[in-house]
Amino acid sequence: MCQFCHQHGEGKKWYHNAANYAEDLLSDLERRRYIKEFVCDVATDKARELEETFQRALKVPRWLREIGYRFYEQKYRRDHFGQVIPKEDLYEVYRNAGSIVRLPCVCRKSSTGAKEARYCIGLTLDPEKLLEIKEAFLETFQFGPHTDPFERLTVERAMALTEDFEKEGLIHTIWTFKTPFIGAVCNCDRADCLAMKAYQYQFHLFFRGEYVARVDEERCIGCRRCLQACQFGALGYSAHRRTAFVDPLRCYGCGICRAHCEQGAIFLQERAAHPRAASLW
Repeated sequence: MCQFCHQHGEGKKWYHNAANYAEDLLSDLERRRYIKEFVCDVATDKARELEETFQRALKVPRWLREIGYRFYEQKYRRDHFGQVIPKEDLYEVYRNAGSIVRLPCVCRKSSTGAKEARYCIGLTLDPEKLLEIKEAFLETFQFGPHTDPFERLTVERAMALTEDFEKEGLIHTIWTFKTPFIGAVCNCDRADCLAMKAYQYQFHLFFRGEYVARVDEERCIGCRRCLQACQFGALGYSAHRRTAFVDPLRCYGCGICRAHCEQGAIFLQERAAHPRAASLW
């Protein structure tokens, strides 16, 4: 299990611990202030600022850059950190949340200027109870008069959206706001998600998932559709065997490749049981 599972999971996956979704955690004024500032700051110029920071980092020696990365990664684990999560584990996540609200994506607002790219799902962040956070979204995105920026979701509707996002090739990630409070599920790609942009520079803002994908070679027909779907470059193709294969050292266990395999040839297995990937987080 990942570090958060040991610290905040009470013997199970940390994101399945109902205590991490508790509304009483939101009585912490520092946490509420952090969430409000996060919405306002990230949705503005954070994408440009992030790119400039990493470009500067590339100019320093690698060993020094890695020391700096590790320092800031530890800071983010205290404030805002995530983990890749497959759809199977999301059902219990949505059941644990005090409320489920579809929200506009602050990353895509920062990266593209999109005001109504609603790819994020708030957990226990009820905008009607957290007025300062509601105001932060309204001021930042400036929605039109006929837009409902805070669509309330049932567990079933949230899962249906998850399926739709998978068809678009988006991975699911779950995030803290002042760890261990879990406040959101995001649906990400390398084009617009700031955490995925950071990942491309080897700066880690999220743990790998609790699983690793594997290919059933007897079912695989070598169509290679799964290769195009993988955001982490973990899938390859064997010309000799004429089948796809998974590189467990690159796999983040998101399971998105399965949604693009018409043969049902890809499965997830527990990371802890994998001989090569068990210690990779």
